[in-house]
Amino acid sequence: MKSHEYEVNRSDLVRLAARVAVPMILVAALMRLGAMTGLWPSPWPALDLERTIITHQAYASREPNDSDLVLTGDSSCLMDVSAIKLRQQLGGRYRPLNLGTFMYVGFNGYASILARYNDVNPGRVRVVVLLVHPEMLRGIEPVSSYLLLLSDLYAGTDPSGPSSVHGQLCGLLGLNIFESRFLGRFPLPLPGQYGRFYGFNLDLYNYMERTRGSAVDPHQFVPAPGQGNAEYRLSPTLESVCLAFRSAIPAGAKLLVGLTPVPESFAAPNYPGKARQILHQCGQWLQADCLTNLPPTLPDALFASTTHLNQQGCETYTAILAECLEPHLQAK
Repeated sequence: MKSHEYEVNRSDLVRLAARVAVPMILVAALMRLGAMTGLWPSPWPALDLERTIITHQAYASREPNDSDLVLTGDSSCLMDVSAIKLRQQLGGRYRPLNLGTFMYVGFNGYASILARYNDVNPGRVRVVVLLVHPEMLRGIEPVSSYLLLLSDLYAGTDPSGPSSVHGQLCGLLGLNIFESRFLGRFPLPLPGQYGRFYGFNLDLYNYMERTRGSAVDPHQFVPAPGQGNAEYRLSPTLESVCLAFRSAIPAGAKLLVGLTPVPESFAAPNYPGKARQILHQCGQWLQADCLTNLPPTLPDALFASTTHLNQQGCETYTAILAECLEPHLQAK
């Protein structure tokens, strides 16, 4: 027994499609028009942990600043060093700024950030400290989406979506503009321990504002099998990008390079000697002075993971870093 029967002709389908398509087209046109005319806020794609950090460092590097000692490198630089405490440890003689990001941004990305800071603050930088974890020196390839995000932020354009059908559709409908210019300015919860420590994306951004670019990894390292490979090495493929990074160092500025530590229980027995070899060769490629007195390992209790120190470890390592910097700064 039939309860209902419908007849739909072509004109009905056209009307139904128009009811959906017309508003979507109007919204897409409005998004694009507002972006083109400057009606909407500038792009600020702080949509998750990684993009919030990159957004902050990109904005920090393109604003006038009094910092004359710039820290740069991967996330171990970002998490392992407190710029504020480093200034205190150095007696206020230098004003550090932490522009560390992620290993997947790569040396070319670090060079881009540093070059932008120097363009906005010409003649300001006296010392550049490059800190990277030995994991990065295996030759990990940068992630193109991170580099595109960085270049889009500097260009003031909205991040383009991925090449997938979904990404292209979002771009066509202007959803990438909405995400970049509006959604990132709303409180968005961070995952796991980061959410419990910071709260939301805006809280993380504001924290980094207060700490001059430094952040904290809130985890606690627990030794366990399967946490990575401790056989570190220096990939020959990095020589060319090291040279490119060296070209971004401001004229007259001193470049110092160091390796951030690994947990004592995780490091291989021969690691201290291997770390010195890696640092020496990397320093030659960078034409930099090596911070050879930095400890290759630290106690497990000071770590959040095999690559990051926790908050206590950050305070300890910052004091050690200041002590290791002193001879180089006195010679400057």
